[in-house]
Amino acid sequence: MRHLLPSRLDLKIALQRTALLAEEVWNKGQKPLLAAGIAIALLASGVMEQLPSFVQLVILAILGLGFLFTLKDFFDLRSPSKLWAMRRMESYSNINHRSLSGFDDHQADETKNDESRLLWEAHQQRQLEAIETVKIAPPVSLWRKFDPLALRVPVALLAFAALLLGHGDLISNTRNALNFETGAAKPNLVLDAWLKPPSYTGKQPILLTSAAMREKLAANPDVVVPENSGLSLRMVGANAPHLAFYSPGIVASAETEIKSITPQVANNAQGFAAEVKIDRPVIVKLFDGSQEVASWPISLVPDEAPKIAFAEDPKASENGGLEVHWKASDDYGIKSVSSEISLADEQEKGIGFENNGVFIYDAPLFKIAPPKAGAKTIDTTSKQDLSAHPWAGLYVTMVLSATDGAGHMTTSEPRRFKLPERAFYRFLPRALIEQRKSLILNPDSAPDVSTMLDAFAAYPYVIRDQSRLILQLAAIKAALSRATETDEVKTIVDELWALALAIEDGQMGDLRAQLHELKQQLEQALKDGAPRDKIAELTDKLRRTMDKLLDQMQKEAQKRAAENGKQPDTNGKSVSREDLQKMLDDIEQLNKGGSKEAAQDLLSQLDQMLQNLQPGGQSQAGQPGDNGLQDKMDGLSDMMRRQQQLMDQTQKLPQPGEGQPSPDGKAPGAGNLADRQGSLSDQLDRLNKEMGENGQGELGDASKSMKGAKDALKDGSKGEALRQQGEAMKKLQEGAKKLGQKLAQQGKGQNGQKGKDGQSGSNDTDPLGRPRATHNPGDGPNKDMVPSELSMRRAREILESLRQRYDDPNLGSGEKAYIDRLLRGLY
Repeated sequence: MRHLLPSRLDLKIALQRTALLAEEVWNKGQKPLLAAGIAIALLASGVMEQLPSFVQLVILAILGLGFLFTLKDFFDLRSPSKLWAMRRMESYSNINHRSLSGFDDHQADETKNDESRLLWEAHQQRQLEAIETVKIAPPVSLWRKFDPLALRVPVALLAFAALLLGHGDLISNTRNALNFETGAAKPNLVLDAWLKPPSYTGKQPILLTSAAMREKLAANPDVVVPENSGLSLRMVGANAPHLAFYSPGIVASAETEIKSITPQVANNAQGFAAEVKIDRPVIVKLFDGSQEVASWPISLVPDEAPKIAFAEDPKASENGGLEVHWKASDDYGIKSVSSEISLADEQEKGIGFENNGVFIYDAPLFKIAPPKAGAKTIDTTSKQDLSAHPWAGLYVTMVLSATDGAGHMTTSEPRRFKLPERAFYRFLPRALIEQRKSLILNPDSAPDVSTMLDAFAAYPYVIRDQSRLILQLAAIKAALSRATETDEVKTIVDELWALALAIEDGQMGDLRAQLHELKQQLEQALKDGAPRDKIAELTDKLRRTMDKLLDQMQKEAQKRAAENGKQPDTNGKSVSREDLQKMLDDIEQLNKGGSKEAAQDLLSQLDQMLQNLQPGGQSQAGQPGDNGLQDKMDGLSDMMRRQQQLMDQTQKLPQPGEGQPSPDGKAPGAGNLADRQGSLSDQLDRLNKEMGENGQGELGDASKSMKGAKDALKDGSKGEALRQQGEAMKKLQEGAKKLGQKLAQQGKGQNGQKGKDGQSGSNDTDPLGRPRATHNPGDGPNKDMVPSELSMRRAREILESLRQRYDDPNLGSGEKAYIDRLLRGLY
């Protein structure tokens, strides 16, 4: 049998003595730990700082003395003896007869003989067998005996929560609790104050307590902010904080304090907080008791009311809708714009109306929205079709209203104009609209209108093959004969309009609606970056529907010619089928080339043209163009080409110190270029004068830059000459863009040779007045031209060549700077 070795027994006894010592320390430290937990909970939570100094002193004294008293049990702490350790192990292991503690006993000398020795060995053998399973007893805690109510649990939770969530940290809170200074304000006062301008101003908040602001106030004690800015402040460590407001220039006192300003205040254990809106110039003072903590004189920038006005009289747009050109401005931005339309007192036949029937209809709602939210200056045109409203064709008065972010509203001067009405070309729709007007102006004329509808229904030649429209006409006539209430008359007025449209447009109305829906789908697909097959599918649907519309328009044109006994009017702006198909092809090519925004713009222009298109291929874009304006555009395009040539030749001039200089010390050829630059400037001045600009606008700025380039070339300053030439080129492009827009608005020449469908077309321009591919691609404002696929591919090749050339390490500094300007789009 294997017995426990004495060395292992000694190790177990040593471990048992250590366990007994830990048990003694733990049990004697229970009282100090409980006292320490209470102290930590009080100090870490910050509660002590809120108490009066005397109370703090008393609590700290009690905590200190109590903690010292709990340490008295440690005075009789002794190291456990070996015998105590062995007796604890015997008791824990259920060993009887002191088998472990008596292991070191030995036989008395006077009893030693053979029998006693055998007896002693047998006794030791039994002891060894008994201590084979001896165990080390763990330390025993007396918490339950010491704390039967388990108060240690809430104390520990409070101390832990105070350490995690309490204000400040334990060390600083203890230091503050031991600081018993008295006074109006504590030295650990923490203050944050800031002014927040209204959000609509776009201004940044101002931190009043920052070091930079304190320096600024020391030099100029005045804070300037927009009207209705909000003052917010937070202060920690004050005894009796409060805010006071005074008028500037008046001695601050209790009698001069402005009582009408009442801030929102919160004063609790977390500190003092206040918020107030500043609506007048004031001096804000912050006090802690009677001691002034801070003072801020605040001045306000008044919020000006917005301005709005008509840029010109409202007029009919190309498609018969209402077009209103208006301007507005505000110091911080326009929030919303609205309009109000009312019947004018003066009509075509004099003052007022013979009957009050027209007043049963609500005024039309013309919706206006700023093109950009919060824009400070707006100059735009709003359009809306109000031709279906009963007031169409009557004189009305419109007033515009603008509102800014502060709620200030301004109205414009009223403008009187005739509300545009739609033109009907077929006899029956025109007759229906005339009867509708009679019913609108005088509801009592219903019997007469009913008689006329009877006549129309008796011989409906125009709609003889459309039973649906015949039945609709009969239903309107029957409803009119029974109408006695105002709402019934209003319903009949709406039905007469719908019937007139259905007869006038035939299937064109449905086809226009389909085209508009397809345009919206294609526009959304372009915006979302849809796959090319999806774009191609929508474009094909749009092309087929457009063909159907053009075919239907040809039929309608023939019907109108037969009904009216004359050929359709061809004085308007005409569009051929090839023109429209070419625009669709351009949209596809632009999308393939990655020019999605240009494709969307061209799609919107195509949709507008199709909505304006009339039977016979005529657009409602009105008058022939101005050939003189086109000549000016051609001359300006030629100047842009020549200016670009001058820039290229200037770039090739040698840098100062390079090459063989001329006798006057300038680069060879610089004088010739200066003369040519001056000649081009003189030509631009003449063109600008012919256009009535007199040196103003973009072309005037371009001329000034040309003169600067001329002077720089004479002085031999190549870099300055290139900079001035680049600026001149930029202004020429901007001027050409505006001139192109003016040319398009005037309906530049579409009265040339006949198109495929017999419509008048132009060999020089497309339906939008842009130069066709037969012209020099450099002519006109490039931004308004749709490049071909070949042009876009060539442009990419040139761009890649420039980038490779720019990366050439052997490239000269002058040429590298020139290519850099090209890549950055300066020229």
